[in-house]
Amino acid sequence: MIIAAIPAYNEEIAIGSVVLRAKKYVDAVLVIDDGSSDATAEIATSAGALVLRHERNLGKGIGIRDAFLKANEMQADILVCLDADGQHNPDEIPRLLDPIGKGDADMVIGSRFLTIRSEIPAYRRAGQEFLNFLTNRVSHSDVTDSQSGFRAFSKKAIQSLPMDEEGIGIESFIQRAAYDKHLTVTEVPITCRYDVEHASKMGSVRHGFSVINTVLRIVEERRPLLVFGVPGVTLFLLGMILGFWVVSVYSSTQELAVGSALIAVLTVTVGTLSVFVGLMLHAISKVLGRIGR
Repeated sequence: MIIAAIPAYNEEIAIGSVVLRAKKYVDAVLVIDDGSSDATAEIATSAGALVLRHERNLGKGIGIRDAFLKANEMQADILVCLDADGQHNPDEIPRLLDPIGKGDADMVIGSRFLTIRSEIPAYRRAGQEFLNFLTNRVSHSDVTDSQSGFRAFSKKAIQSLPMDEEGIGIESFIQRAAYDKHLTVTEVPITCRYDVEHASKMGSVRHGFSVINTVLRIVEERRPLLVFGVPGVTLFLLGMILGFWVVSVYSSTQELAVGSALIAVLTVTVGTLSVFVGLMLHAISKVLGRIGR
């Protein structure tokens, strides 16, 4: 069974068309209505979609999580996720299905940047490149469109990917999770429209900061020595340097620079604690990693 999942929030204008066009290529269309105040749910139902409704807006990550849960419940072989606003072309769904059907991939990303066929605003392209760089670093990958919401997942991916991210950074989270689960990831070229309304979308700046926040949390969880150890060592060394300066001044003048001495002690203490926290979290991360294998 192939399921198309469409997270939607106040998308009554486009949702009917997206559902009808997606139905041509899948066995079932699932719309996750994330607390819409308009007729999104009613129109999606009329178009033939199965609708899961949230009483209030919970975020894209929760919508994707519910899509995965429902796909597991329905024993789906492939899950395709796409946006509800008409940016993605449902007629390109077969492109994403093909690598999974051939057994070549567990996750297929529809990339806007493999071949440039869409009029992507320059500022958005620059922002996407930056987010690609961050996401690729934490996920040990080299994809061209880490933020694409047009994706397909194999049965293995549906069953193994954890859905612990609630926000708009879900794509970055999934990419890192795919690496952790040793899933095969590939990309196929897609088109994307930028002349549609974006009433349900957060601003590009907020989107960017949300993704960065997700990436930082991934780094904090996976690389605690980098997050805590490096700053800790830096603070420790700065504190020691300041401490030696305080001792040198006291030796020369017999006067204690009390303020500088307190800052030196505090800096060394905080740095030491930070290093120990990094070491402990690193050890815990390794143990959890072995348990999760």
